[in-house]
Amino acid sequence: MRSESLTRRLTVLSFALVGVSLILLVRLLSFQFYMDPTTKQDLESNAQSHYSQTVEVQPNRGQIYDRSMNLLAVNSYEYRIGISPNAIYDREDVARELAPIIDVPEDEIYRKLLPGPDGTFASWVMLAARVDDNAGQQLMDLDIDGVTIDPLPIRVYPQGALTGQIVGFFAGSESASSGQGYWGVEGYYQTVLAGQSKKVTKSNIPVVDDVNVSTQVRDGIDLVLTIDRDVQYLAQEILDKAVAEQGASGGTILIMNPRTGEILAIANNENGMTFDPYNTSSENMDLARNPAVSDLFEPGSIFKLVTMSIALEAGTHDESWTYHDPGCFTPAGTLVCNWDSTSRGDPSFAQVFIDSLNTGTATIFMEMGRTKVYPLLDAFGIGQDTGVDIQGEQEGLLPEPGDSDWNESQFITTSFGQGVSITPLQMLTAANAIANDGMIMQPHIVKARIDGDQVIETQPVVLRRPISADTAHRARDIMVQIVSNPSSVDLLDVPGYTVAGKTGTAQIPIPGGYDPSGSIASFIGFLPADDPVVSILVKLDRPRDYWGSAAAAPVFEELSQRLVVLMEIMPDDERRLMEAEGGNPFEREY
Repeated sequence: MRSESLTRRLTVLSFALVGVSLILLVRLLSFQFYMDPTTKQDLESNAQSHYSQTVEVQPNRGQIYDRSMNLLAVNSYEYRIGISPNAIYDREDVARELAPIIDVPEDEIYRKLLPGPDGTFASWVMLAARVDDNAGQQLMDLDIDGVTIDPLPIRVYPQGALTGQIVGFFAGSESASSGQGYWGVEGYYQTVLAGQSKKVTKSNIPVVDDVNVSTQVRDGIDLVLTIDRDVQYLAQEILDKAVAEQGASGGTILIMNPRTGEILAIANNENGMTFDPYNTSSENMDLARNPAVSDLFEPGSIFKLVTMSIALEAGTHDESWTYHDPGCFTPAGTLVCNWDSTSRGDPSFAQVFIDSLNTGTATIFMEMGRTKVYPLLDAFGIGQDTGVDIQGEQEGLLPEPGDSDWNESQFITTSFGQGVSITPLQMLTAANAIANDGMIMQPHIVKARIDGDQVIETQPVVLRRPISADTAHRARDIMVQIVSNPSSVDLLDVPGYTVAGKTGTAQIPIPGGYDPSGSIASFIGFLPADDPVVSILVKLDRPRDYWGSAAAAPVFEELSQRLVVLMEIMPDDERRLMEAEGGNPFEREY
C-alpha cells in the first residue's frame, strides 16, 4: 500500500518536472526567435560598445591669408593634461619628469598620484587645464603610460593687433565644431571657415583597422583677403602718429581700389588703442568691432562730393551756374553759414566746392527740390549698408520726407553733410563713383576662396551706377581744383601725381545740438586723378586742429607720398608715355 502511494507521488512529481522543463524550453526558444524590440536594441548596443565606439571627427578650420599669402589666421593646438594614478608605478619619477614641462610643482603632481583616504586611487585627475603646443609635443615624445594629452583647438593670429579688427577672432572650446568666429572675417564667414564634422565608428579591437576618416570630414575653406599687410602696416603707422600728434580721441584710415571695390587697408585707432585678438578682457572686447564699418558719423563737407555729383547728374546745375552768397542766411528757420561766415560775392558752381560754401550747397538743394534730391541720394546708397563681407556693418541714417525725424531744415543741412549719418566705408564707397566713371563697385574683403585644389576668385561686381561717366569726370575735375587751391588745403602735393580730393570738417552731435568743443576732421581723395589706383579716406576724431584742411589733409598727403612708392604706382608722365607707346601701366597686382 505504502509502495503504491510512493509510486503515484513519484509519477506526479515526474510530470510536474517535465511540465516545468517544457515551459523553460519554450521560454528559451522565445528568446532565441522573438525578443522585445527595446530589449533587443539595448543588448545589441551594449555588445557593440565593447568592440567599437562612435566619435565625432573634427574638421580643420579654414586659414586666412592676405593678398600676398601672408598668414593672418592659422590653426594650432593647446593641450589638456591628465593622468590615471592607478596606472603609474614610479610616482616620484613621473612627477619629476612632468613638472618642468607643464609648469606645475613636482610635489603637487606627486600628491595627486597618491591614493585617497579610503586607500583607492582616482581613475583620472587633471594636471594642467592648458599647455602650449611645445609642451604637448614634449609629453607625446615621453609617451608615459597613464598620461592623457587631449588636444584643444586654438586660433593663432601672426599679425596680431595689426589686422585684429579686420580678421575678428575665434572662440574655441574642446571641440572645434562648437567654436565660433566673431566680428570681422571670422564672424562673417563662420560657416565657410568651420567646415563639417563627421560621426564615425572606431574599433576598440587593436587588430581591426579603423574607418579611414580622412575623406569623411570636410575641412573649412581657406580665405585670401584683399588686404595687403604692408599697406595695412603703413596706414596704421601713419594713423597712430596722427592721432598722437593731434591729441585726437581716435581715427580711421581706409584704402580701396575704386575700380574693383577691393579693400586694401582698414586702420583704426580708439583712444590710442586697437583690438588685440589674444586679449579676452572686456575692455579689449569693446574694441573688436570695426569702426570703419560699424560706427556712424556725420560726414560734414566731404559729403559735398555727393551734393556736387547729384546736382550735375540731375542737370539742374552746371559749371556756368552762379548764386549770390550772403555768407549767412536762414532758410526754413535754420541758420546756415559758411565756415568763416564771410560772403564770396557771386561764386561759381565749382567755387562752392573749392571754398566749401555751406550757403552754396544749401542753395543748390533748395533749387533742386526734395523730389529730385532723395532719389539721387538713394541711388548713391546713402542711408543703406554696402553689404561688405565684414561682420558688424551698420546701416546709414538718412531721414526722408514722411519720416518722423525729417523736416525742411534737415533737408537743407544734408547738403553739407549734417543731419545724415554714414560709416567711413559707406562714405568712401559713394565717393568711388566719381573715381570709377560713375560706377560704385561692391566693396569686399575676400579676394579668393581656396577649397582643396580649387581656387575661386571673387569677381568685381557693379553695385550701382548713380551718375554717368561724364558727370563723374566733371566732378573729378572740380576735385582736382580743390586740391590745387591754396585756400582749401594749403597746396597738398604728391610729386609726380595729380590728386583729386575734398576736405571735411564736421560738428559732433550731442543731445540738444552740437558740441562746440570738437570736430571730426576728414579728407577723401584718389590718385592718379585721371585713372585711379587707390581711393583713401582719412578721419580724425576731435583733433587739436579743428579743420580738416589742417588736421586730415596732411595725413592724406604723407600717406599718399609713401603709398605710391610702396605700391609702385607709376607717375603721371611715365604712365602717359607708356600708354602712348601702347603699353599698359596697370599690369600689376592692384
